[in-house]
This record gives sequence, structure tokens and C-alpha cells, in this order.
Amino acid sequence: TLGLSLVGCFMIYGSVRLEDMVMWQDQNCWGIFVQPLAFFLFFACAIAESKRIPFDLPEAESELVSGYFTEYSGMKFGMFYFAEYMEIVTSSMLLVVCFLGGWQLPFLHRDGLTISIGSTVFLETVKLPHIWVIVIGVLAFFGKVLALCFIQAFVRWSLPRFRYDQLMRLGWTVLLPAA
Repeated sequence: TLGLSLVGCFMIYGSVRLEDMVMWQDQNCWGIFVQPLAFFLFFACAIAESKRIPFDLPEAESELVSGYFTEYSGMKFGMFYFAEYMEIVTSSMLLVVCFLGGWQLPFLHRDGLTISIGSTVFLETVKLPHIWVIVIGVLAFFGKVLALCFIQAFVRWSLPRFRYDQLMRLGWTVLLPAA
């Protein structure tokens, strides 16, 4: 489902290069407005791939105290959690690039800031040095990534764990056909 949710994006953007995807979204509209179902499918599958609640079934093994982490302590346990959080950040970066416009902001252009909707211009071009446009773009990208990481953490705090049969039914009868 994770890969199939991106196939529609590749078809719409006409490329598999991440930079081309961001440039297409800059010229047209963000991918979340073009394919909202693919965004939510990718988001749900990204949470499932990172094995976090509500999809943390290996850790919820009933015979073990803390799942498969019982055997690990200290640095080994820390490396497992570090890898889990890196997976969350990586999936958030892919979500931002594929669906949320990457480093682009709606009214920020190469030459500065222009606020206009359709033919109505609310603010003429405010000239900004190119280095400031780059800095704002980098901050926008990492701000979007942090927001998605927080949303993933909020989902973890909010939802209970699935049972194995519920997860299999969700994956095979809902997510995969929707992708």
C-alpha cells in the first residue's frame, strides 16, 4: 500500500525525481489537494512501517514483558529507538516532498513575496535577497517535517493498539484496495 499510494503521484508529476515533484507542485498545486486519499494512505502506512502504536504488534507480544526489546538494554535498546525515530523523520520528509510542496510556500517565489489569489493581488512583490528565500524554504521544509512528526506522535498518544486480525483486515480489505 505504501508503494502503490505513490504510483499515482508518479503518474501525475511525470517523474520519480523528488525535485521534479516539488517543482510540479510549485507550478500547479500541492499533492495533498490533487490526491488526498494517497496522502492519508501513505501517512497510515508510514505509521505502520515504523511499528508504532496502533501498529506496534511485535512489541505487544503477550508472552513477553516489553516485546522483543526484553533482550536489549543500554546502547542496543537506544539504537533500536534511534532507528525508529529516523524512520519517522524519513517518512515525514517523503510525505512533505510528495504531498506538501517540499520547500515551497504558497506565496513565496524566487524573487520575493507576492500575495495574490487568482487575478486579485493583495500584496505586490516584496523583494527579498535570494539567500533569504533559500533560508525560508529550508525552514519551511523542516517546519513541515516537524509538524508531521508531531502528528505521528499525536496518533501514537491517541489510538489504542490493533489486534492482529484487525490489522490484517484493515490492510487487506481497506488500505490495499484503496491504494
